[in-house]
Amino acid sequence: ETAFAAASLGKPVFAYLVMLLAEEGIIDLDRSLHAYLARPLCAYPAYADLKSDERHKLITARMALSHSTGLPNLRFIEPDGRLKFLFSPGERHSYSGEGISLLQMVVEEMTGQDLETLAQANIFCPLGMTRSSYVWQAAYAENEAFPHDEFGRQRGLSIRQLQGFHLHKPGAGGSMATTAGDYARFISLGILNAEGKRRSTVDEMLRPQIDIRYKHMFGPGAWQETDQYQDIRLAWCLGWGRFDTPHGRAFFHTGQGFGYQNYSVTYADQGLGIVLLGNSDNTESVVQDILAMAIGDAYTPCDWLGYMPFDPSRPKATPPPDPTPIEVDPAVLETYAGTYAGMYDLQQSAPIRVKFEDSRLWILSMDGERWDTLCAETEARFSVKGQEIYRFEFIRDESGNVTAL
Repeated sequence: ETAFAAASLGKPVFAYLVMLLAEEGIIDLDRSLHAYLARPLCAYPAYADLKSDERHKLITARMALSHSTGLPNLRFIEPDGRLKFLFSPGERHSYSGEGISLLQMVVEEMTGQDLETLAQANIFCPLGMTRSSYVWQAAYAENEAFPHDEFGRQRGLSIRQLQGFHLHKPGAGGSMATTAGDYARFISLGILNAEGKRRSTVDEMLRPQIDIRYKHMFGPGAWQETDQYQDIRLAWCLGWGRFDTPHGRAFFHTGQGFGYQNYSVTYADQGLGIVLLGNSDNTESVVQDILAMAIGDAYTPCDWLGYMPFDPSRPKATPPPDPTPIEVDPAVLETYAGTYAGMYDLQQSAPIRVKFEDSRLWILSMDGERWDTLCAETEARFSVKGQEIYRFEFIRDESGNVTAL
């Protein structure tokens, strides 16, 4: 019953929702997404970067769900921070949160309902998933897992703070919270036990769409071609990864955030699966052992996922010290007060507010409900007290005027 940040485990749930809409004829998986919008895609501020590239008109829901849109995982981790195509849509598989966010925007516009409303009505309520949501629920506060780093220290953002990143808007790519029990209900009742017309929908969801022929899911290995996973026919379906084994087909997904690491795999022909939710940056190091002992799974492509096994012989690393705050002249701090442009969410920007008060600098929390203290590491770089993984740096122009954050 403990609520965890599902991270990317929310993507298959969103994919299931899209498949239900396709089942009802509301969306065509192979129709260009831009055709569903009231305005050209590039007229939406979040997609203005694609204005000069006509390939955006080729993207379909099938491509978004099979991660073959050609868009990056997240634009802000690209060298220039801009949204662009890494390859032509449909050319290959490359995990893309941007593609999922685009599909969410289209679904919400064409239905006139936000993701949370659609998910509650079509998935969470019908399947009895009473502790799952894409937005914060007050009941989570009674029993929620807080994130921890590799040294066992509570670090990162709570579920509520993570969902604050989306400005109280549901995010298909990562704002969902759930419990192990709820997610198991989703897989068991929604997928394994589907009947009639729904069975055909689920079968299509679990049908391989595009082969995976590269070394690792993320990092440089994502661009190194290999055939090492062809013996298990590693592929991506619609919302799920899939591999084949002597025990039949298996579908899986991973989920990761600062202090949260999750994994789920299900052997569809056996009706056997597992949901692992972890509030530790060490979870992935023991996933392989847990899978083997709990369900006899020896086929999950842990190497492709980037899961490094726990090595008890390796000496424990010494945790880095917390940043040591330094004193900064209040007159300098006061120059940083103001409102800055920012983007907490892929689909809308929101101002970042900083104030100077009591000789200290404060930043408004992402959910807009409190002012957090900014601790100086240098005269220009600051971290949020208690959330040191998030840092802010104030930028000055040649004349010494503060121009950006």
